[in-house]
Amino acid sequence: MFNPDSATDVGARIQSLRKRYGMSIRELAQKAEVSAAMISYAERGVNSLSLVTLQKVLTALGTSLTEFFSGENADGEGPVFARERMRTVTKEERTYTILLNRRPGVQLEMFDERIRPSRKKPEYAKLKCDIAGYVLMGSLVLDVKGEEKRTLRPGDAFYVCKGTAHRGYAAGDQEARLVTVSYPASYKP
Repeated sequence: MFNPDSATDVGARIQSLRKRYGMSIRELAQKAEVSAAMISYAERGVNSLSLVTLQKVLTALGTSLTEFFSGENADGEGPVFARERMRTVTKEERTYTILLNRRPGVQLEMFDERIRPSRKKPEYAKLKCDIAGYVLMGSLVLDVKGEEKRTLRPGDAFYVCKGTAHRGYAAGDQEARLVTVSYPASYKP
């Protein structure tokens, strides 16, 4: 059974996808804009990837966090997404619960995101989708490259267009909890 918290399981799954698409480690690294050593270490379970780096690698492999971690549980019918079929992924200072997973007809992806305080700021991300969020508790620093940083409190929302370098992290020493939505969903019919 796949354990999303195990660097070895995540690495093996990345390697399997890479080989399925006939890509070398160098080709994947170049497409994901990361080092070949980073891919090699991740595939062997030596190091785990940050969520930002994992998103880059998965995008280069033509998939998303939702697809990668929900796998066989991505199927479903109707308007209900049952809690017992949702998957939770924890990496470093972030935990994502995939609320709306991939399936035909779903136009977006939704996550319950918890961001723990950390001295280390996350990497900037440039996503291939728009992302919006609503802060439920704690405070979130939204850092859009080239703009003034903003601290969002419970009840505040944000929207970042695809391709915009940005990062978010907990402000102060309290966990931030938010609901995030990405559009379009990565579902490929």
